[in-house]
Amino acid sequence: MPTIEELIPLEVSRFLDEHLIDRSQRMAVAFSGGSDSLALLLALSSLLEPSSLVPIYVDHALRPSEELAVELELNSRNCSLLGLDLTVLHLGHGSVGETARLRGTGIEEAARTLRYARLEESCRQLGCTYLATAHNADDQVETILKRVFQGSSIASLEGIIPMQGGFFTETTILRPVLQLTHGQLQQYVQKRGYQWSEDSTNGMECLERNAIRKNLTPAILSLYPQAYKAVTRLTERARDVSHLLDGLARAALQQVAFSDDAALCLEAFLAMDPAIRDTVLMHMFNHVLEDPSVRLPYARVQQVRLALEASTSDSRWRLSSGGTIASLDRGWFSLQAEKVFYSFCSPLTGLGPVDIGPDASFSVLEKSDDPLLICIEEGMLDHPLVRSPLEGDQIALQGKTVLLSKLFSEWKIPLGLQSQIPVLEDASGIVAVFGRFLGGRDRLCARYKTPLARRRTNIYSVNKRNECRET
Repeated sequence: MPTIEELIPLEVSRFLDEHLIDRSQRMAVAFSGGSDSLALLLALSSLLEPSSLVPIYVDHALRPSEELAVELELNSRNCSLLGLDLTVLHLGHGSVGETARLRGTGIEEAARTLRYARLEESCRQLGCTYLATAHNADDQVETILKRVFQGSSIASLEGIIPMQGGFFTETTILRPVLQLTHGQLQQYVQKRGYQWSEDSTNGMECLERNAIRKNLTPAILSLYPQAYKAVTRLTERARDVSHLLDGLARAALQQVAFSDDAALCLEAFLAMDPAIRDTVLMHMFNHVLEDPSVRLPYARVQQVRLALEASTSDSRWRLSSGGTIASLDRGWFSLQAEKVFYSFCSPLTGLGPVDIGPDASFSVLEKSDDPLLICIEEGMLDHPLVRSPLEGDQIALQGKTVLLSKLFSEWKIPLGLQSQIPVLEDASGIVAVFGRFLGGRDRLCARYKTPLARRRTNIYSVNKRNECRET
């Protein structure tokens, strides 16, 4: 049986051979400096010429600059020990938060989209045919758990794909250590005598993957020691099913009229086998959204599917769903892209009121007698702004992540007033939501909870003009 120092390079080499990877072509490595990406870089450096390897580090500007500087220094030193030069890409302060706002998504999805876009563009500029990432067996388990409990489609259970085309360019994305566990990769790095960097956000349980990694995965592995192999079998079978359904759906898609929009006769849709209806709708959504890097929530597809299946040729309806407008009229179903509009969206550059509608303003105060107002330590927020809520907005509270729409419903705030509720956001994502002035509550995300006895705080308040009182 090979030692861990032998096993990791053997598995990576097997992957390269199995997927017919041309080892003479340049390969970029998404290198965060953590144990997983360092293990991948170490293994590849033992298999490929140094001139063929390009480690690339992406700075998302979401963590303290001091932490990033220490991390970058260690990563550069590790690359130098391997005879490699580290390429560094800076996304810029606020860019991830801005992308999340424009796309109406969470901070993690926005960071992922920007990261792949910059990595692939860098591959194009540097002449790299391949981009290798360090997704491993633990990442695969977490992905499958997320999709199972989100009620995703059967096809989505193929999980993280070992090799695929780029999201934005013709770069080929490789995941050579997908069959190896995080523990194996970490042990390999230790045996090689290298140190790795630790991302401080990995310990934040308000982030969904971290919560799964800490709470669910260990319990599952204690009950099912063969869970890694079982998940691999599941993803392979799901991939076969996905390919089968995709082939059948492509034939059915001949009946869809594609232009800027996508349209389909209701009668033709209802005549399709139920097993391919989701896949047909997914193709239509993807065509309209024109962004293959985004995984459309299965719930959006189901909402439209159920509406179509309950319809007749006389039915008429219109649904705003997943960044699109879906409608049925005179027996024809159509999808078109929906532009995101804010009722209000303003940066917070200092103290003083910000208009958030005809009846209210948002203020940052130095002091207040109201003990229920939200307080955040001064200087903690990175490029904060206040905006109106978007569909799909979520806030990470202690031990759970909650949709803002669910909170608004629990607070019994009328649908017509919900667009007036201010959302405070910075580069790390949604920080707080202010429903108190409409009869709800003000909620602060878990990562910005501040003890009262600490340094000076800023106080955030909504003023309802027609009642002339702070709330």
